[in-house]
Amino acid sequence: MIAIARVVINSVAAYLAFWVVRAIYRLFFHPLSRYPGSKVAAVSKPWYEWYWNFHHKGMLVFEIERLHERLGPVVRIGPNDLHINDPEVFREMTKVGCHFTKDPEFYSFITFPGTSIGEVDPNLHKIRRQVLTPAFSPQRVQYLAPMVKTKVDRLLERFNSFASQSQPVNMFKASKAFTMDIISDIVLGKELGCIDNPEFKNQFIEYLHASFASGWIGTAFPNFLKFSLAFPIFPIPIMEFRNTEFNRSVVIDMLLDPASAKDHSTLNAAQLAEEVIMLLAAGNDTASDAIIVGIYQTLRNLSICQKLNQELLAAFPDITEEITYEKAKRLPYLTAIVKEAIRYSNPLPGKAPRVVPPGGFNLYGHTLPAKTILITSAYLLNRHPSVFPDGKNFKPERWLTESSDHFDKYMASFYRGTRQCLGKE
Repeated sequence: MIAIARVVINSVAAYLAFWVVRAIYRLFFHPLSRYPGSKVAAVSKPWYEWYWNFHHKGMLVFEIERLHERLGPVVRIGPNDLHINDPEVFREMTKVGCHFTKDPEFYSFITFPGTSIGEVDPNLHKIRRQVLTPAFSPQRVQYLAPMVKTKVDRLLERFNSFASQSQPVNMFKASKAFTMDIISDIVLGKELGCIDNPEFKNQFIEYLHASFASGWIGTAFPNFLKFSLAFPIFPIPIMEFRNTEFNRSVVIDMLLDPASAKDHSTLNAAQLAEEVIMLLAAGNDTASDAIIVGIYQTLRNLSICQKLNQELLAAFPDITEEITYEKAKRLPYLTAIVKEAIRYSNPLPGKAPRVVPPGGFNLYGHTLPAKTILITSAYLLNRHPSVFPDGKNFKPERWLTESSDHFDKYMASFYRGTRQCLGKE
């Protein structure tokens, strides 16, 4: 018994010594020890992220914002992680020829690896992106306008029904239902029927949102979850969705087209379903959040509401005239509201980690070693005062100035470079 106790004590002592030595190294001798930031994060990123994202319910991005306000454009938020809040560095990271890649440890827990969104290998991603790009081109958007219009009309019918009964509308759920029916029609070849649901519900949306928690757990404790079957990336119903037989749609036809697979193997059923799930997930929250923010901010600001109303009445004096996509996109103030809603909404406000390529990266005169993780946040970049003065306020007028092209170049909502969102149009 004494021998066993001695082994246990020695093991615990060795374990504690390892943690102490590693903490000292990370704080004082690590290549990133020169950078300011959270000392807790520098020692243990998982517990730091858990504290702010779980104990404080998703407040990590705001804590990082406070760190930047105190410490400058570069803060250390992990042993090997630097968070950057500098639009110029962001443009440098995403320019053509700068070979940053997605952090595989992070994205393996919030995406299906190998999909157009989850693939970290630049060459494989390029092949998959080339296959999908035509489905989201401006020409395709124009072609889809009538389909979108029918869903707008049905949504307005639902609103009128609520109004006739003096009932409020849950705009959060309504916008999610609207965008999900559109993106499912594009990707699956059929809509999921969310708009017509009495409560704008759909199980796929609910399961998708439920999956976010497990994804966040995975990003905080990746080493633990690699050996755990208790925390699937997606709930079982979404995993079972991979066995669904889909209608033929433009997107599915593109993914299954043998000609598009000349540089890689064709997709099997599970891989096709994983791609579909990621496209549905990426297309739903991003668009619906911008819609919610645009409507809310317009209605709460009388001046914005009046200017939009005047522009619409001038363009469509006959209220029975159909408002088409072609006509609507030419309205400057409406377009400004849409762009400002996209900037302001930030449906993905958290981190977008990238891996420094071989050869390192020059950051303010210091070379960061390869495999350092550089992280940016669309929430912070889209409010950076050097690009968006008074960025914490909703101001469509900023897009009507001579600086509007400048804003477009720096807006981070769709990311930039080869990883720019396919659905930007």
